[in-house]
Amino acid sequence: MTGILPTSECIEQFQEFKFSKEDRFIIYKMDEKLSKIEVEKRGTKKESFEEFYSQLPQDDCRYICYHFDFDVEGQRRSKLLFIGWVPSTAKLKNKMVYATTLLSFKYMLRGIGVSLQINNTTDLTEELILEVIMSKVRK
Repeated sequence: MTGILPTSECIEQFQEFKFSKEDRFIIYKMDEKLSKIEVEKRGTKKESFEEFYSQLPQDDCRYICYHFDFDVEGQRRSKLLFIGWVPSTAKLKNKMVYATTLLSFKYMLRGIGVSLQINNTTDLTEELILEVIMSKVRK
Protein backbone atom coordinates (compact mmCIF):
# COMPACT_ATOMS: atom_id res chain seq x y z
CA MET A 1 0.00 0.00 0.00
CA THR A 2 1.28 3.44 -0.94
CA GLY A 3 0.81 6.56 1.14
CA ILE A 4 -0.70 7.18 4.55
CA LEU A 5 -3.07 4.81 6.36
CA PRO A 6 -6.51 5.92 7.55
CA THR A 7 -7.54 5.44 11.16
CA SER A 8 -9.98 2.61 11.85
CA GLU A 9 -12.55 5.31 12.62
CA CYS A 10 -12.35 6.46 8.97
CA ILE A 11 -13.35 3.04 7.68
CA GLU A 12 -16.01 2.49 10.36
CA GLN A 13 -17.62 5.87 9.73
CA PHE A 14 -17.57 5.26 5.99
CA GLN A 15 -19.40 1.95 6.46
CA GLU A 16 -22.10 3.71 8.50
CA PHE A 17 -22.22 6.61 6.05
CA LYS A 18 -22.55 4.38 3.00
CA PHE A 19 -25.95 3.09 4.12
CA SER A 20 -27.15 6.20 5.94
CA LYS A 21 -30.27 7.99 4.76
CA GLU A 22 -29.40 11.04 6.90
CA ASP A 23 -25.78 11.80 5.97
CA ARG A 24 -24.71 13.86 2.95
CA PHE A 25 -20.90 13.86 3.26
CA ILE A 26 -17.77 12.97 5.19
CA ILE A 27 -14.69 15.17 4.94
CA TYR A 28 -11.39 13.43 5.69
CA LYS A 29 -8.09 15.17 6.39
CA MET A 30 -4.55 14.22 7.30
CA ASP A 31 -3.22 15.05 10.72
CA GLU A 32 -0.64 17.84 11.05
CA LYS A 33 2.28 15.40 10.76
CA LEU A 34 0.80 13.93 7.55
CA SER A 35 1.01 10.52 9.21
CA LYS A 36 -2.64 9.38 9.24
CA ILE A 37 -6.02 10.11 7.67
CA GLU A 38 -8.82 11.06 10.06
CA VAL A 39 -12.45 12.15 9.91
CA GLU A 40 -12.78 15.92 10.01
CA LYS A 41 -16.55 16.32 9.66
CA ARG A 42 -19.73 14.51 8.80
CA GLY A 43 -22.61 16.48 7.31
CA THR A 44 -26.32 15.70 7.08
CA LYS A 45 -28.68 15.86 4.11
CA LYS A 46 -30.06 19.08 5.62
CA GLU A 47 -26.87 20.83 4.49
CA SER A 48 -26.94 22.24 0.97
CA PHE A 49 -24.15 21.81 -1.55
CA GLU A 50 -23.16 25.44 -0.92
CA GLU A 51 -22.92 24.82 2.83
CA PHE A 52 -20.80 21.74 2.20
CA TYR A 53 -18.55 23.61 -0.25
CA SER A 54 -18.02 26.50 2.18
CA GLN A 55 -16.47 24.06 4.67
CA LEU A 56 -13.68 23.03 2.31
CA PRO A 57 -10.35 24.80 2.80
CA GLN A 58 -9.30 26.75 -0.27
CA ASP A 59 -5.60 26.15 0.40
CA ASP A 60 -5.40 22.63 1.82
CA CYS A 61 -6.24 19.13 0.63
CA ARG A 62 -9.07 16.84 1.69
CA TYR A 63 -10.76 13.58 0.72
CA ILE A 64 -14.53 13.64 0.55
CA CYS A 65 -17.26 11.03 0.32
CA TYR A 66 -20.52 12.58 -0.86
CA HIS A 67 -24.03 11.24 -1.48
CA PHE A 68 -25.12 13.05 -4.65
CA ASP A 69 -28.83 12.89 -5.46
CA PHE A 70 -30.09 13.56 -9.00
CA ASP A 71 -32.94 12.77 -11.39
CA VAL A 72 -32.73 10.65 -14.55
CA GLU A 73 -35.81 10.31 -16.74
CA GLY A 74 -38.08 11.19 -13.84
CA GLN A 75 -36.44 8.77 -11.40
CA ARG A 76 -34.57 9.90 -8.29
CA ARG A 77 -31.11 8.38 -8.02
CA SER A 78 -28.11 8.70 -5.76
CA LYS A 79 -24.42 8.09 -6.38
CA LEU A 80 -21.70 7.77 -3.81
CA LEU A 81 -18.82 10.03 -4.83
CA PHE A 82 -15.19 10.06 -3.78
CA ILE A 83 -13.61 13.47 -4.31
CA GLY A 84 -9.92 14.21 -4.09
CA TRP A 85 -9.80 17.90 -3.15
CA VAL A 86 -6.26 19.00 -4.01
CA PRO A 87 -6.33 22.76 -4.67
CA SER A 88 -3.46 24.22 -6.66
CA THR A 89 -2.93 26.70 -3.79
CA ALA A 90 -2.14 23.94 -1.24
CA LYS A 91 1.43 23.40 -0.04
CA LEU A 92 3.46 21.26 -2.43
CA LYS A 93 4.27 18.62 0.21
CA ASN A 94 0.58 18.25 1.11
CA LYS A 95 -0.41 17.90 -2.54
CA MET A 96 2.21 15.20 -3.06
CA VAL A 97 1.18 13.22 0.04
CA TYR A 98 -2.53 13.47 -0.76
CA ALA A 99 -1.94 12.48 -4.39
CA THR A 100 0.13 9.40 -3.48
CA THR A 101 -2.44 8.27 -0.91
CA LEU A 102 -5.60 8.97 -2.92
CA LEU A 103 -5.95 5.67 -4.80
CA SER A 104 -5.09 3.38 -1.91
CA PHE A 105 -7.51 5.19 0.41
CA LYS A 106 -10.28 5.17 -2.19
CA TYR A 107 -9.89 1.41 -2.69
CA MET A 108 -10.29 0.85 1.05
CA LEU A 109 -13.71 2.50 0.83
CA ARG A 110 -15.74 -0.15 -0.96
CA GLY A 111 -18.87 0.99 -2.77
CA ILE A 112 -17.71 4.25 -4.36
CA GLY A 113 -19.70 4.92 -7.54
CA VAL A 114 -17.83 7.85 -9.09
CA SER A 115 -14.45 9.46 -8.40
CA LEU A 116 -13.34 13.01 -9.09
CA GLN A 117 -10.10 14.85 -8.51
CA ILE A 118 -10.49 18.60 -8.16
CA ASN A 119 -7.43 20.84 -8.45
CA ASN A 120 -9.13 24.15 -9.17
CA THR A 121 -11.43 25.13 -6.32
CA THR A 122 -13.95 26.72 -8.69
CA ASP A 123 -14.39 23.40 -10.54
CA LEU A 124 -16.34 21.66 -7.79
CA THR A 125 -19.93 22.39 -8.80
CA GLU A 126 -23.14 20.40 -8.82
CA GLU A 127 -23.21 20.83 -12.60
CA LEU A 128 -19.76 19.26 -13.04
CA ILE A 129 -20.64 16.37 -10.75
CA LEU A 130 -23.88 15.70 -12.63
CA GLU A 131 -22.04 15.88 -15.97
CA VAL A 132 -19.48 13.30 -14.81
CA ILE A 133 -22.16 11.02 -13.38
CA MET A 134 -24.31 11.21 -16.51
CA SER A 135 -21.32 10.42 -18.73
CA LYS A 136 -20.84 7.20 -16.74
CA VAL A 137 -24.57 6.35 -16.61
CA ARG A 138 -24.87 6.57 -20.41
CA LYS A 139 -21.95 4.18 -21.02
